[in-house]
Amino acid sequence: MEYQFKTIGTLHTCFKEKFGIPRQMNLVENAPATLVFHPEFAREEAVRELSSFSHIWLLFIFHKAVTKTWPTMVRPPRLGGNKKVGVFASRSPFRPNPVGMSAVKLESIEITSQGPILHLKGVDILDKTPVVDIKPYLPYSDIIAKATGGFAPTPPEQGFHINFSDKALGQCTALEKKIPNLKSIIIQVLENDPRPGYCNKIKDEPDKIYGIRLFDFDLKWMVTHGNIQVVCLD
Repeated sequence: MEYQFKTIGTLHTCFKEKFGIPRQMNLVENAPATLVFHPEFAREEAVRELSSFSHIWLLFIFHKAVTKTWPTMVRPPRLGGNKKVGVFASRSPFRPNPVGMSAVKLESIEITSQGPILHLKGVDILDKTPVVDIKPYLPYSDIIAKATGGFAPTPPEQGFHINFSDKALGQCTALEKKIPNLKSIIIQVLENDPRPGYCNKIKDEPDKIYGIRLFDFDLKWMVTHGNIQVVCLD
């Protein structure tokens, strides 16, 4: 029997475009988000006792990856973008059903006149993503100590030191008055090298400036002398 899912709310995150989003949850542990429920589901009793859990699972739709056809093979960034694996052996957003899942930190639940709002951290999800469900994270069952990680057995290497230009540092300091932990968020985003997989082994691109739309500014940066230089936050 086919079932038509309802989205229960919308996730508002600091990641305004797909480029630069961490490739897994909690790689940028301070990346903030809020989950705002749709009116039908914005009921305080629906989240009763949820605040006793430190983390929750989000089930969501890759709404910018919906296609009429889906690939049976994909190129995971962890394999340098050169080797293909089956789509079901990956976390690619391009799937028969574009469903994603992430375990994120539940910072707090704000009760408003419009219903509860969940404040989250550690997200790896695009802004304005529709959410279809949330579930509490249970350490006693969700942590599988003997699990193996296939072609991604360990966290990605953080091969770059992140430097800030004087201009970028001044802008970051000013913005941190309204965006807590901004510098650490920028560092963690860039440490994981958001460039396409085939660029990961290129240690210098002094003539190329990359841009990531983060919060409400453009984060501009470059790879030079084996490090990442943050140019400005415009």
